[in-house]
Amino acid sequence: MRQVVVVDAFRTPLCKEGTDFHETDAEMLGAWVVREMITRCHRWNLPLDTIDCVLGSNVATPAHAVNPARVAAVTGGLPVTIPADTVAGKNCGSGVAALYYGSLRIRSGDADTVLVLGMEAMSRISVSYDHAVAKLLFQFGKARNLRDRVAGALALFPALLNLKKYPPRVGIVLGLTDPMCDLIMGLTAENIAKDPVLGITREDQDAFAVRSHRRAAQAWKDGIFADEVVPMYVPEKSVYVARDNGIREDASQETFRDVKPVFDRRYGSVTPANSSQITDAAAAVLLMEEEKARALGLPILGYVKDYADFGYEPSCMGLAPVGAIAKLLAKTRLSLKDFALWEIDQPHSEFVISDGRKIRALRIDGTSR
Repeated sequence: MRQVVVVDAFRTPLCKEGTDFHETDAEMLGAWVVREMITRCHRWNLPLDTIDCVLGSNVATPAHAVNPARVAAVTGGLPVTIPADTVAGKNCGSGVAALYYGSLRIRSGDADTVLVLGMEAMSRISVSYDHAVAKLLFQFGKARNLRDRVAGALALFPALLNLKKYPPRVGIVLGLTDPMCDLIMGLTAENIAKDPVLGITREDQDAFAVRSHRRAAQAWKDGIFADEVVPMYVPEKSVYVARDNGIREDASQETFRDVKPVFDRRYGSVTPANSSQITDAAAAVLLMEEEKARALGLPILGYVKDYADFGYEPSCMGLAPVGAIAKLLAKTRLSLKDFALWEIDQPHSEFVISDGRKIRALRIDGTSR
């Protein structure tokens, strides 16, 4: 079987919503990492048409760029003849899915080299209006004379101002709310945190988050992110952004203890402090068939070996990684002891704690005790 290797991988800084990247659309964040990959290809004397295709990932698809991977690829400087597709709509999982689909194309022989992108501009997620207001906006936009514009305005403005009847819907809230259980993601985290079997306390969650911030801060001090993060130029501010800006170097149990729960304000334990920030950023990974990479003398950072995904009850969706890991262990006949490191991409510390406790209960064959 053809083996898939990672030739290169890097990202922009992770910036909090409303800060350094708040004026930059997702496809432009993606275009920046494409430019950086092009620079590295030139350094390796690798022709750009060596890249067979681009697979991007994005959750909050911009209305003006419904295939942001294609826009990022061409705007970033890749030849227009290189096709690009976007994996979208899988909260927290689109990037890994795009990586896997890219590896499948290489394994199948359909491609030898795939550029995988991830891009998200959460600051730019739009606000939507009720259909009745949207209809009035559309009619006002179609007005061709003064009389129609006045009539349209007289109908439109009262509806816009009637926030009780026609409240604007915040896109990020809609995107993070599961229509099957009508719960925002933070409330699904509360459901798991309150499970007496798991026994997860507020102190557990805060401690995990504090450790995470401290480790990230120390990693920056030790230069661990030096090769992973590429500075990004922000033309609106005429500055380069070189570091993640959401790491709490003052993180401690004391500073986190006073932060109040935001999803279940009365009985909850999930807070902004023990949850991930809302982020604007982009990343790129160059995948290649192993023999081709070796023939070209390119670096090999690692291998993409296998993949599994898993569906879970929507109201407790944060436990899905446990099922995926069990499925992967059974599929590969590996055990937990075969892995030196686990990375679980979750927005709340409670999710990772619960997943960790469940994972430790797995048998070698991936079944639970």
